[in-house]
Formats: sequence, C-alpha cells, structure tokens
Amino acid sequence: MKRIISVFLIIFLVTMAGVSAVYAENDAVNTSAEGRGRLEAITYSAEDIYEVVNISAPKFADYHITELSDPLRIVIDIIELTVPEKQGIIPTDGSLVNRIRYSQFTERITRVVLDVNEGYDYSIVRTEAGLTAYVYGSVTSDELSESNEIPLGPEYRISASGSGAEETVSIELGGYDDYSIARLTDPERLVVTIPEAYVTSSEKRFDYEGERVSSVEYAAAGRSGAVITIGLTAQFQYSAEIADGKLDISFDLPAYKNITYSNSGDRVYFLIKKATLTNGTKHLKPLYTDSFDESGRVCTVTFPTQNADINEGVLDINDEYLKSFEVKRNDDGTTSLIFTGRLKNSYLVYTRDSGDTAITVIRPATGRQRPVVIDPGHGGTAPGAVYGDLYEKDLNLDIARRLEALLKEKGIKTYMIRTDDSNVDNYERAYIANMLGAELYLSIHNNATNSKSVKGTMTLCYPSTKSGFTGRDFARIIQKELVSTLKTVDLNVRLRSDLIVLRETTMPAALAEIAFMTNKSDRENLLRETFRQSAAQALCNSVIEALDVMK
Repeated sequence: MKRIISVFLIIFLVTMAGVSAVYAENDAVNTSAEGRGRLEAITYSAEDIYEVVNISAPKFADYHITELSDPLRIVIDIIELTVPEKQGIIPTDGSLVNRIRYSQFTERITRVVLDVNEGYDYSIVRTEAGLTAYVYGSVTSDELSESNEIPLGPEYRISASGSGAEETVSIELGGYDDYSIARLTDPERLVVTIPEAYVTSSEKRFDYEGERVSSVEYAAAGRSGAVITIGLTAQFQYSAEIADGKLDISFDLPAYKNITYSNSGDRVYFLIKKATLTNGTKHLKPLYTDSFDESGRVCTVTFPTQNADINEGVLDINDEYLKSFEVKRNDDGTTSLIFTGRLKNSYLVYTRDSGDTAITVIRPATGRQRPVVIDPGHGGTAPGAVYGDLYEKDLNLDIARRLEALLKEKGIKTYMIRTDDSNVDNYERAYIANMLGAELYLSIHNNATNSKSVKGTMTLCYPSTKSGFTGRDFARIIQKELVSTLKTVDLNVRLRSDLIVLRETTMPAALAEIAFMTNKSDRENLLRETFRQSAAQALCNSVIEALDVMK
C-alpha cells in the first residue's frame, strides 16, 4: 500500500508543479480563448480492484472516448480545454494502466491517453472536478452473477439483493439528476435510462435467479447515458425511490388479476381472461361505456363488475403509448379501466369466441403516410394448414417478417397484426386496420388441399364495386409479381366475398396464398429460405407499385 500512496503523491506533486508554473501562461491563453477551461492536474492511484485516473478540469464543454489497439490505449478528447504544457507523460507501472500521456491535440481539444494492458475494462465518470477514469480487470458474466453486482467504479455500481418481496435493484451512478423507467414485455423487463450518468463501459450482465428479478444488464447509451435492463420473472408493478445518492427499485405483483399487457410488437394490447365486454362480431355491441378527459389522453372504460373477475390495481408502463393503467372498482357495482396515454390513443375492445377480451391500444395514422398493414394469417391456437410438423402459421409469419424488413428499408411505414405466435380473431384484425386508417391491407397465407397434385399461387380479394383503386387492383398486382418472381403456377386472382378480413376492411385489401403445403414441389420451395425471401420481395414490390398507383 505504501508504494501505491507514494506513486500517487509523486505524480500529484510533479503534476501540480507543472501546473503552478504555467498559471500565468493559462491566463494569457484564456484572454485569447475566452470560455475555455484548463487542465489543472492528472493523478493516478491503484486501489484493491481499480486503478483510478483523475483528470482535474472543472470547466470544459464535452468529451469523447475512443479505444485503439496496437498498442492498447483509451483516448479521451476533452473539448474546450487547454493544457499548461504542450505534452507530458506520467509513468504509472500499474497492472492495467502502465502510462498516461496528455497533450494539446488541437487549439480546442486536450487529449489524454491511457496506455493499458490486455484484459482491461473501464468506466469514465464526469464529476464537478472533471473526469475520473476507473480501469479494472475484465469480469465474466459468471463472476458477476456470483457477486450480484456490476462494478463501474468504487462509488458506481449496480447490484441486486434480497429475495421475494424484499428483492431490490440498487443503482449507484454518482450525481445523476434524472432517470426514467419504461416497461417492455415478452420477455418481461424494466429499462432504466439515466441520461447524464457519464459512465462509459462495455456491456455487462449477471443472472440473479430471484423470485422476481431474473437478470440485470448494463450498457452505455449514447455518449453520456446509461441503460440498465432488469429482467423480471412476471409482470410486476415496481416502485422507485432515491435515497443517499442511490436509486432503489423494488417489485410486487399488481393487485389486479387475470390481466396481462403486451407491447413487444406493433399491436399493443391488454388481454383480460374470461371477461365479457362486447357481444357479437360483425355488429359489435359494447357492454361498457367509455369516456375521455379534456386532454384526450385519459380513457376510462366502465362495465358491470360481474362481467370480469379482475379486482383492483395499478401498472406503471411508461412506454411509447401509455404512462399507466389502473383497475378501479366503483361504489355503484361497476369497474373502470383507466388508460393514461402518453398521447391520444384509440382503444379497440373486443371479446373473442374464447371468452377473453382483448383491448388493443391504437394510435390512428396522422399526416400523409399511413401504414401498410401486414397480417400473417392464423397464429396461436389457430395453426392454419398443417402438413406433418410444418405449420402454415409459422410460414406466414416468416414471410411477413421478411416483408416488414424490406418495406422498412424503403421507408414505408408498416403495422404487423402479429409478430409472434399469438391469437387474433379475424374481425379483430379488420377492425384494427380500420381504426389505424391504414393505406393497404395485405394478408399472407399458404394453401392446402386434399389433392396433392394441386400447386401454385393465387391471390384473393373482395368483389368490391367501389370506384378508384380497389382490393381487386391490389390483388392483380400481387398475383402478377408473385408468379413472375417465384415461377409458380398461376392460379389467378379469385373473388371471395366470404372472407372477413377482405370484406370488413375499408382500405384496398388482398390475401396472398403463396404456395401449397400439400404439394411436394411447392412444399420443398416453402422450406427454402431463399424462396420465402423471394416471396417477401415480390410482395414488397407489389406494395410499392400499389402505393405509386394510389398517389
């Protein structure tokens, strides 16, 4: 320990001597470069598991970090900072930091370089006094899991402790002024963003395996922020409290029951088990009343309490759509669902044949570009056609995901009805598209028949008598493009007045039957990734052509 202290003192005195000799020069510099700070000192110390470099510079505009190899070094460029000397070298002989170099890189930038050895990790924290760099040995995920802690410096760490109701994630990141917590689902997790943490480090993760907390991950966000992702074992409510410079987050099950929230895809929705809030399908009869507050952001849906067994409770969400959700029992024998939106949302309430109610949160399209709805047919307990271990619902989703990626590359706004293996009723699909104000609706399917010799591609549409661009026009474009690209048998455009998703949608809609799972050659094609990608490309070309025609 004496060696460590003596190294620190020698470096400190040498550095300070250099600084005191150039104060007058700095005054002259500040006269010609008003507003710039000056480098006052660089000190080094070695703690038990950290090596610390303090850069004393109370005033500077910003800083940037670069890691370079051959030799390994951490380069810190400090903007609007002057250095008393043109350049300097501080030997350290540490196990990780073996030398510190500094210089006036440009008129406005001071560069500090830490020459480091293999096996290092680091964090850099901005303080009132300047910058502090913590350099420490790389730690594996298994080692982090054993300690239940991600170290970012002696006073900067993320840790998990306790069990069950006592489980807590603590975040110590110095003098942060603000934070936000957002909920993500599938898998369940909370994302804590601290915009001015000024901690830079590589991504880290540890598995906690608690009853409520499953993992904790850290990553830098931008140049100065930190993002901590807390994996949860279920959809817990959380509470957050700042005390003694530390953010503590604890978790508990919501007091309500039989309700889950999903925001992992474009379709954001609540699923309420065994709740009856509507009757009918084509002609929906609401068994509830709804209202909005003056801002249009808070929606209240009220229904007889006997229609759903859900108790009371609150879920803080804070995602793109919602701030929070509350279930409240009223004195008059009714229950209210209170949705506090981030902006103005619409809500599709739909009770399915299964007896469950889905409430989809929809932000209707505004402006010139409306979304193209991509609907992968079937899903969940509705597999569609099945041939051996090949399920139509999986093929449909695969092609839809590829189409979505292609359209996004072209800057076309899309909305996926489902992005996973989930149930969505057919009327529900059509009503979502209508409430969105979609530009086009494209349903993706694959075919099957009792005759194994039947193969090829067909596109279905509703026999509309409307003027202008219709689903039939859209279907013709799709059919031509699919057959031309895939070289499949042309089974033509077919009119279908019985298909709900084509009949009930208000925008041009078409349903593409890519190929027959029951035909050997078509099935072999469908099993090839290149074929599915080509199908997606053909559909992408079709959408682009249709949008051009509709202009």
